[in-house]
Amino acid sequence: MADNVSVDDETATHLLRKMLRITLAEDEIKELYGDGEIPGFVHLDYGHQGSHVGMGAAMGDGDWLAVGGARLVGQYMAKGVPLTEIMAELYGKTGGSNKGTGGQMHVSDVDRKLYGHAATIGSGQNPAVGLALAEQMKGTDNVAVTTIGDGGTSRGSFHTALVFAAYWSLPVVFIIENNQWAISTPAEALPPDHLSDYGEPLHIHNESIDGSDVEEVYNTVSAAIERARNGEGPSVIESRVVRLGPHFEGDKQVYRDEAEFERLKREKDPVRKFRERLLDAGVLTEDDVDGMVAEIEAEIEEAVEFARESPEPEPSAAYENVYRLPLYGQGE
Repeated sequence: MADNVSVDDETATHLLRKMLRITLAEDEIKELYGDGEIPGFVHLDYGHQGSHVGMGAAMGDGDWLAVGGARLVGQYMAKGVPLTEIMAELYGKTGGSNKGTGGQMHVSDVDRKLYGHAATIGSGQNPAVGLALAEQMKGTDNVAVTTIGDGGTSRGSFHTALVFAAYWSLPVVFIIENNQWAISTPAEALPPDHLSDYGEPLHIHNESIDGSDVEEVYNTVSAAIERARNGEGPSVIESRVVRLGPHFEGDKQVYRDEAEFERLKREKDPVRKFRERLLDAGVLTEDDVDGMVAEIEAEIEEAVEFARESPEPEPSAAYENVYRLPLYGQGE
């Protein structure tokens, strides 16, 4: 383990690779969206990469991730959904993990323990509590991890989820990604000093961390998951990050101070910070990083080609999964 790096070299390399993978993939997604290849809206992870990768690396294969907020592509990648399937989903093609019906906001993958985002922000916490209760009742040591943005914590459903998680001492970890903006409303408008304080009245373990430090996220979430596995109940973690891009591609961000925004991009980029840390500590060389980038770019190129070649859904697909049949005990 190198000085100034709290994890072993293999883990550190893995964390950087995953962050680079998210960043380079989203650079490509941004360009494709700008060219009109990807429909709809895209909300990119810039500034959140360390929070997503640290969280994902702390989780086991059997642990559930109930995604929330708007910056989701990095979370899908952190949970292990193949980039080919993510890219095809963004294109609305049948090769996507949801056959093109989920788009950027609503990917789910039950086989990989990814519970998809619902249609409203801040609504994934109650399902996460249900997943944790199911795992507890089955006697497994699996944990549910759920994410939400700072704005989403204003919803009553979030607080209901905390109540039930505390009452049943459930194996669930709530991660609040506070990126300082609820779209265009500053997070400082919210009442607590730290959003993790919402866990205090319910005696839920809570802490606030620097979410732009991937090691701190990894170590903190690992400890929370271990407590949950050992029957010590839920945790609430505020992961403080900086949104280093618009709320969505096309948002002109007229509500942000331009000079301050440029300063934050220089000082708070989680990928740049961790890359420099590993280079300074001698964990990796510039050639090592260049090799990673080349491998990732090849993977992205393959994923884009897969998405482009995947078939469009048939018109009849609009009628699939609308109703569960048979209804109310009726026959086929």
